[in-house]
Amino acid sequence: MITAMLIERYRSYLELKNFSPRTIVTQFAALKLFLRFLDETKQASLAACTTATLHDFQRWHFYQPTHRGTVRGAAYQNRVLAVVKGLFKFLHEENIIARNPADALEYAREPQTLPRNILTPAEARKIIETPDVQTALGYRDRTILEVFYACGIRKMELMNLTLADVNLDEELLRINGGKGAKDRVVPLTAIACSFLESYIKGIRPKLHGGHRLTNRLFLSLRGLPIARNTLGSLVEKYARLARIKKRVTCHLWRHSCATHLLQRKANLRHVQEILGHRSLATTERYLHLLLITHNFLKRFRKKCLYIVNHL
Repeated sequence: MITAMLIERYRSYLELKNFSPRTIVTQFAALKLFLRFLDETKQASLAACTTATLHDFQRWHFYQPTHRGTVRGAAYQNRVLAVVKGLFKFLHEENIIARNPADALEYAREPQTLPRNILTPAEARKIIETPDVQTALGYRDRTILEVFYACGIRKMELMNLTLADVNLDEELLRINGGKGAKDRVVPLTAIACSFLESYIKGIRPKLHGGHRLTNRLFLSLRGLPIARNTLGSLVEKYARLARIKKRVTCHLWRHSCATHLLQRKANLRHVQEILGHRSLATTERYLHLLLITHNFLKRFRKKCLYIVNHL
């Protein structure tokens, strides 16, 4: 069976397994890299691939520069490799190939990094209070920042929020189709609910204008669902206006939310549920960061006392 037919068959398989359209697009972007390798190395077909072929692909992919000319990180290499392994697992289970050559492939070792540049509570509040709430867009932006900080929501999750997802009576927010196609319900702060209520009742109708049919919660000035790049620009803009020197992104709000919850003695399992982490180990990174920071400050204070006492 020719490669193009097998790839389309694999696409149908992913759709039947209820993978999200976005996940399928991401997987096929990775598969394009693999198919490019097969084309450049004159490989006959997928069925002819051996473990040695796939090892060659790993090496080939490692040396493919990014659009910035930098080396690809281990995490990205592993994501692409996972897609290739998934393809060959499918081919083996469908009896298209006799044995799975990807079984022996090993993932690259990923560095155990910790989140950097976490906002302090004072910095977070300073940024949040920067938008001019006397304007419709300023009020919308303040509401967005309150929601980011209240529940550590991901950028795509916030973009996809609808009016029906907000429960002001119980101060809850429903997040649909999160990472791994998982839904969750998270608590909102009283101040976030207050801004959401005013935004929904007074500001959103002005942006909507009554001429467009959309149930998305956050809208642009033209009444369209807010765009992904708008959110990125929005958080950078208000961090700059607040004169925060750190590089502030949408994901940094997520890191900051998690860290501040743990600082306030929130249960680790509850933080995992709020953030929608599949593994508790992912949430534990924030606890590890807090311990490192605490130990550093403890040693720093001890050293300062020593210097003062010996002046």
